[in-house]
Amino acid sequence: MKFLFAYTFLFVIVFSAGAQTKEELQNRKQQAIDDIELTRQLIERASKQRITSVKQIQVIDRGIKSREKLIRTIESETYLLDEDISDLEQKIRDLSLREDRYRREYATIIYFVYKNHTEYEKIMYLLASNSISQAYQRYKYLKYIADYRKKLVKDIELLIEELIKQKEELNNLKNEKLRLLEEKENESRNLQRERGVRSGKIRSLQNEERRLKSNLREKERIAAKLEDEIKRIIEEEARKLSANNLYASLTPEQKLVSADFVKNKGVLPWPMERGIITLPFGNADFPGLEGTKINSNGVDISGIPGSKARAIFGGEVTKVFAILGANYTVLIRHGDFLTVYQNLVNVRVKTGDKVATKQVIGDIFSEENGAVATVHFAIWQEKKILNPEDWLSR
Repeated sequence: MKFLFAYTFLFVIVFSAGAQTKEELQNRKQQAIDDIELTRQLIERASKQRITSVKQIQVIDRGIKSREKLIRTIESETYLLDEDISDLEQKIRDLSLREDRYRREYATIIYFVYKNHTEYEKIMYLLASNSISQAYQRYKYLKYIADYRKKLVKDIELLIEELIKQKEELNNLKNEKLRLLEEKENESRNLQRERGVRSGKIRSLQNEERRLKSNLREKERIAAKLEDEIKRIIEEEARKLSANNLYASLTPEQKLVSADFVKNKGVLPWPMERGIITLPFGNADFPGLEGTKINSNGVDISGIPGSKARAIFGGEVTKVFAILGANYTVLIRHGDFLTVYQNLVNVRVKTGDKVATKQVIGDIFSEENGAVATVHFAIWQEKKILNPEDWLSR
């Protein structure tokens, strides 16, 4: 009986440890589903414009990546289920073997009881003892047999109950696996369809090379202008403080803000409440121009029209300025870190304002004739450009 409880306790511990991983997978899965739904909405809005654009392709690309992530997550869920099924099948085998052993022991006891079932036979068994000591030992043995018989009956009943429970659980896990395999098959079909749509859009774009090259040059001009302006502002701040290292001149309060910013790496809120990354950090393919790359010092995050830009952390507005063709840019300092929010209109803050985490700082301009709102977001540590995806919550 103790062994049964120990086995059950061990199973609960193992199952609980696995449950945390399953919860993480569920969170990843829900995030991918949310991204796919937002992507679908943006594609529908953009499709109404009846033109194929770079932004459309970028949105579709994000949808494909989210669909691939969803499929990988389903595969991981299936793998964990296979492990659970295997563990449960082994447990059922062990329980069945123990039940067989208990039944054999019970049969042996029943046979002994059958041979000594009357009170007369029990008395004769005791009287046949060679001494009082032996008679006492035989009495204890008879009592042990009676008690052990009751215990075996109880253990067998518990084992049967446990077996029924585990077999039901095994059946549920196998049904869950079948459901996941069907879900994966459906998502694979959706992925194949989306890749086909993307290929068609790319072919359509390739016929407009001149417009695409002009689009690329404009993006590169805006990026260069933005980078130059940020560097100029950083250098100007350093000159005012008469320091080559801006961090060395920060107040204790500003240094504390820097430390808190670092502590929140990977869990900082997004600069818009609901969005998808349509242009990643670093070198990325430029849709429609085969072999052409665009270098991004931040990420483009796209969402539905009307989306608001919000500060990802508490800080002070360092600068608000406009770039021709790219609307307004807001820089917010967090100690020796700068966060950059570009492509804003109706800006609600000014230089010197203190802002709180998630405070709205402006509206995000809607591109594609009002179909998609896109903010360019970047993080700098003095003159070092950081990958925002490493800092934002996942």
